[in-house]
Order: sequence, then structure tokens, then C-alpha cells
Amino acid sequence: MTGWPVGFRVRPSADPDSADVEVTDTVTGRRFRWSPEALARYIRHGADWAPTGDGGGWATAVHADDDRRHLVAGWRHWQRRGWYPSDQYYVASRRWDYADTVDADEAIRTATLQRYLEVDGRPPEERPLDGLRTALGKPAEPTGDPVAQLMVSRRSGRAYVPKPVPVERLSGLLWYGLADVRARRHGTDHARPMSYLDSYGSAWDFHVCVYDVAGVEPGAYRYDIRTHELISVRPGNHRQAMTDVLQGMRSPATAAWTLGMVADFPRYQWRYRHEHGLRRLYLESGILGQQLVVLGSAYGLSTLVTPAQRDRPYLALHGLTEDRYAPVYTLTTGWSRGSAGVDFMDESRRTDLLARTDASGR
Repeated sequence: MTGWPVGFRVRPSADPDSADVEVTDTVTGRRFRWSPEALARYIRHGADWAPTGDGGGWATAVHADDDRRHLVAGWRHWQRRGWYPSDQYYVASRRWDYADTVDADEAIRTATLQRYLEVDGRPPEERPLDGLRTALGKPAEPTGDPVAQLMVSRRSGRAYVPKPVPVERLSGLLWYGLADVRARRHGTDHARPMSYLDSYGSAWDFHVCVYDVAGVEPGAYRYDIRTHELISVRPGNHRQAMTDVLQGMRSPATAAWTLGMVADFPRYQWRYRHEHGLRRLYLESGILGQQLVVLGSAYGLSTLVTPAQRDRPYLALHGLTEDRYAPVYTLTTGWSRGSAGVDFMDESRRTDLLARTDASGR
């Protein structure tokens, strides 16, 4: 052996009582157990020390290493960025066995759901709200630009043209951008427990902090995805409060709104009672966020997407409890300034920019 084999990771053993360490092959997902002493000798000398109870598997995996040289640049990039713990987590997840991996007749899932219902009752419902409702009305149609063009041309917007955005565009963003979530929410039926597992988007509540939308009063709202309405939670101008929530980022100063994706953990945990569910939740947030950002571009809007919010003040602003909810992503949106909007706007420039854009109709 010359050097450490490509794509192998050393990690503690999953068994807390074991004195061994685990070496995982991130390509195949295979795991090997070594005593620390034997592994140290192997790393130092390249001696053919066999892992505990492995037989010839280790030698086979190492000798296949030459087929991976094209992956080296990618792995080094992950290491430089500090992302390498993620590949270990991915490899660990590949060894999990799920009871319903083979369940063509749905018998396993049906029995599991029946047990959940008997022990815990139905999944938790969305928290009802009694605030004033604002109908968003007919959504504006986005431009017909190809998605590929929108993805290539879009920029993260940190500053925006400080003019009101018509409510029809906010309506369109929420109507079309969350269409898949809405369809599944409507399709959940207590008479069909299997519908609980068609769960894409089931964890999410969507909150909108409106700053400057024509036809909607400023304030903090929850979006009712079924009725396409905004439910008032806390009226008022919350630009400064949201700036504080976003760790001092000044995007709310010129934005039209901030959309928050808030996870209701009990709704999701009822369905998925293992660690994989949390990973899937974060993947969903990325999928939904990307859809909303690209769709916003089709409306002439740009967006700052960030998970870097202060959870406790955000939850307090939107009337949410810390023991059940967690904000995962915020999307702050306004009229796009193109590449000029990549930087934060100084407040002193707002009046001048507003005067220069009066004739734009935007």
C-alpha cells in the first residue's frame, strides 16, 4: 500500500462497548473493524494487518482503490471546505435496514400505521389560527423563460429596488411554488392512513413577514396553504426585527417580504421515527427553497436564502413555541437589481434609488 486508500474514513465504532474503530469505504458503504493498535501499524508501515473478522474483504477493497483516482479532486475539495463529515454520515445511513424496503402489497406499512394509530392516535394537526385573513387572489403568471435560463441568470439578492411588489406576484410565488405541498396536504385523508406517508411537505408551515406588498398590510402572517390566504399573527412594520433575526443582514430594509419555512417536528416525527427523517427534512427545505428562488426570478424578483436566523426571536415574532417549531430557512425577496443587488444596500441610498426607479413601474 502507498498512502491511505482513497475514499476510506476512520470513525468510532457504532458499538459503545467495543474497543475497535471502524473504517468505512465511502464508495461501497462497506465497513471494517480494526483494533486501534493494528490500524496504527497498518497506517504507519502498510503491513498487511487484517481487520477483526474480515477475511479477505479488506484486501479486495484496498486493491480496487486504483479505480477511484478520478475521485481524488472531488474529495480534496470536500476536505478543504470542511464538508467531509457529511460523507461519513451518508455512509452510515446506507447500512440502515428499513422494514418496508420490500413491501409491494403495503402490508408492512399498513400494520405499522395501525400500531401508530392505536398507540398515539392520528398525526398532530396544524395549529389553528383565528387572525384576520387576507385572500391573496388570482396569482400572476410567471414569464415563459426556460428554467435553465432562469437558473443560470439568477443572483442571490441582498438589496432590492425599494418599491411595492404587487400582491399578484406574492400570490403566484406561493400558489405555484408550493403546489406540490398543497396537493399532498389536500390528499391526506384520515380514512386512508396510507396517505399519511405521502408526506412531502407535511412538516412545513410557511410564514410571511410582509414589508411592502401592494394590497397587503405590513405584518407577520402565516400562510394557509389550503385556502391560499394570509392569516395575521402580528401586524406592523417588522423590518428592523427581521434584520435582527437575520443576524444583522440588512436585506429586509428594501425587501417586499421574508418567507420562513418552519418545521413542525411532531407532524413529521409521527410519520418517520428514525434519524433518516431529519435528513429528509433538510433535503426538502433545499428542494422547496430552490423552486421558490427560481420561480421568483421568473417574476423579476431576487432572493436571499439563508438558514442563519436567530430561532428564538423568529419564533416569538410569529407566535410559535420553541418546543414544537424550528425555522429552517428564510427567503427574503424583493424587486431584483440584477448583479447590483448582490451587495447590501446602505440605507442612505434608498431615497435616491427610489427616485431613479419611479419611471420603471416597478
